[in-house]
Amino acid sequence: MRARTRVLGAAVMAVIGVGGTSACELLPGETYEDDASVSEKITSVRLENGPGGVTVRGKDNLDEVKLHREVEYHGDKPAGPTHEVDGGVLKLGGCGDECEVRYTVDVPAGIPVTGETSSGELNMSKLGKVQVTTGSGGISLNDIAGAVSVRTSNGQIKGRDLKGDGIKAETSNGDVDLAPAEAQDVQVKTSNGGAELAVPAGSYQVAAKSGNGSREIGVENDPSGDHRLTVVTSNGDITVKSS
Repeated sequence: MRARTRVLGAAVMAVIGVGGTSACELLPGETYEDDASVSEKITSVRLENGPGGVTVRGKDNLDEVKLHREVEYHGDKPAGPTHEVDGGVLKLGGCGDECEVRYTVDVPAGIPVTGETSSGELNMSKLGKVQVTTGSGGISLNDIAGAVSVRTSNGQIKGRDLKGDGIKAETSNGDVDLAPAEAQDVQVKTSNGGAELAVPAGSYQVAAKSGNGSREIGVENDPSGDHRLTVVTSNGDITVKSS
C-alpha cells in the first residue's frame, strides 16, 4: 500500500512539474532595445529571424542603414548583434531558442527584400521587389516599385500604391485588400477571408471564384486583356472594382 502511495505521489508531482513549466513558458520574458548603423553598402535585405516582426522602410538620400531592434528572451541574455552583411545583403537573423527579435530598419529606397519569418507582422514600404513569407502575422505593403510575392498562414494582407510587375498574395486565414497603382497581373488566394481588389484603368482577364461567399465584379472581363486578375477564396466575399 505504501509503495502505491509513493507512486501516486510521484505522478502528482510530475503533473504539477509539467504544469509549472508550461506556466513559466507563457510568462513574458526579459526585454531590451538597441540601435545600430550599417556603414557597408546594402543592395538587398534578407529575413532570417524566426519569430519576431519586421518593418523595413525605404528612405530617399539615406547615407547609412539604420537598424533598431527589440529583443525578448528567457534565460540568459543573448550577446552580440543578430544581423550581418554578406556580399551587400543585410541578413536579419534570430537570437536562438526562447528568444525573439523585432526589427525596424531604414534602408535606401527601392531595395529588394526577400526571406521569411516563423511569426510576426511584416511591414514593407518604399522598396523594390518584395518576396516574403511569415508563418503567422499580417503583411502590410506600401509604395512598392518591384514585383510582389507574399504569403502568410494567419493574417491579413494589405497593399497600397503597388507599382511593380505582378502581385501574388496568399493567406490561409485572413482578408486580402490590394490597390495596385499600375495595371499588372494579380493573383489572390485565401482559404478563410474576403478578398478586395481595386485596380487602375486597363484591360483585364478576370477570373474570380468563391466556394462560400458573394462576388461583386466591377471590372469588365476582356478575354484578350493585357493583364490577368485571378481571385480565389474558399470562404469569403470577393470584390473587384476600379480604383
